[in-house]
Amino acid sequence: MKDFFISYNKADRTWAEWIAWQLEASGWSVVVQAWDFRPGGNFALDMHRALNDTQRTIAVLSPSFLASDFTAPEWAATFARDPDGTGHRLVPVRVRDCRPTGLLAPIVYIDLVGLSSRDEARKRLLDGLQERVKPEREPELPRSETAVVQPATPEPPWPPALRWTARLARGLFGRIVRPAAAFVATALLTWVMLGVLLPRYVEEQPSTAAVTSLLWATLVACALEGLFYVRRRFAASSGSAGP
Repeated sequence: MKDFFISYNKADRTWAEWIAWQLEASGWSVVVQAWDFRPGGNFALDMHRALNDTQRTIAVLSPSFLASDFTAPEWAATFARDPDGTGHRLVPVRVRDCRPTGLLAPIVYIDLVGLSSRDEARKRLLDGLQERVKPEREPELPRSETAVVQPATPEPPWPPALRWTARLARGLFGRIVRPAAAFVATALLTWVMLGVLLPRYVEEQPSTAAVTSLLWATLVACALEGLFYVRRRFAASSGSAGP
């Protein structure tokens, strides 16, 4: 008894012969009409013997195969011998875009549609005919998503002069520029508000209004620096505290 009978429509003869060649090259025995049904024989009896004397049937799926009245009895005979699919007797191989229906719909097929590489198509065909496909090498340990740590982007190697300049600029901004900006802005705002709310007072007591603006500016600048100081201390203590 041979291993495979290949059922196909004449429109897919090239596919059937390619599949038969790959199977025989891999050590399986095959019955295919194009090679084994010879002139002088009885087609119906040849088909009967082919179905009875092979263990499994490969159905070359295509729109032509599904529409043919002659291929249906071939796969139906194999289906009747293995209706629940436990013996894997009927193996569809899809070679052209089509959608099996009816009893063929739930049978898992080997899909060769869209493959342009001969080696890839051959591997998929032969793997699909194996009882079990276990990799030759041990799979790598999967990584947990939470365990993947992205490497930190290294800082560019700044020249020493630029590093010192950056440190000096940060120090000046924190200790001089920021308080000075707050002082000037508050003084100007206070002077404008006094001029709007108390214009006669500013006209009659300009020096007193100026001193008032400077006092408010000093208070706001000191309060702002105090807030930043408390914030820095809180951030430092929070960063050094353990869990």
